[in-house]
Amino acid sequence: MDSGADLTGRTKATARANGADLVGVAGIDDLSEHRDRILRILPEARSVVVVAARHSLAALRSAVNEPAQFDTIHTYHECERAAHRTARFLEAEGFPAVAVPAFIPLDMGEPAKGMRGEICWRRTGVRAGLGSYGENGLLVTREFGSALRLAGLVTTAELRPDRPLSEDLCDHCGRCLEACPVGALTGGGKINKKSCGDHIFQYGFRFFQRLIAGLAEGRAGEFQDIIQGYGLRELWQTFMIGNYYYCFQCQAQCPAQLPPLRQDIGPDK
Repeated sequence: MDSGADLTGRTKATARANGADLVGVAGIDDLSEHRDRILRILPEARSVVVVAARHSLAALRSAVNEPAQFDTIHTYHECERAAHRTARFLEAEGFPAVAVPAFIPLDMGEPAKGMRGEICWRRTGVRAGLGSYGENGLLVTREFGSALRLAGLVTTAELRPDRPLSEDLCDHCGRCLEACPVGALTGGGKINKKSCGDHIFQYGFRFFQRLIAGLAEGRAGEFQDIIQGYGLRELWQTFMIGNYYYCFQCQAQCPAQLPPLRQDIGPDK
């Protein structure tokens, strides 16, 4: 076994041992759209490692939002841990490496405005053979469908890249499109980002910006229901935990990761 394959194997094993359920490798030439940004992050970078951590389906499918948010925090944490620990492993092997997030912190400047990361980890997951694109625009994997979160790292190590899949893992059933509560998904990966964002980030930055603008304009009276009510409490919670997602329907519906629910499990079964 050559040293490149050996290092790749140990890199993947490190990621899996530290929270990643799936891990893939792409060369920076496989991500030409991100090449300049990758090299800004780490000059002489050669490889990109993408890690995925799975959600709890039960949490995503709960009628109560907070368990899904709590599971999202955990799932992102697993991605972060896998990315950072794997980067430290590669640095210990003599190869500079930088963990790169898919979730906060993100560039809040123009034009990204905190809505786009330095690297599209969905695209990287497709190029690294973890899955294919779904009708919802998300990465669909054989193991977990769309119920996962992503992060990764860039490194100067010449890791062995994985091949993209030749098959389409999305069966195009349309369940994710039907489940979207605001009709933001129109198929083929197309998303009305404003409709989706207004719903999924309803107590995120846009809410905060509207509140501050109203107060600055001397319209505090119009915002008393927010200041005294649910809105401000929810915004405070968002500030505390850094998670402002309020919808998980397109992830929870993917049949690639929805085995039939067992209704017959009990102490006497």
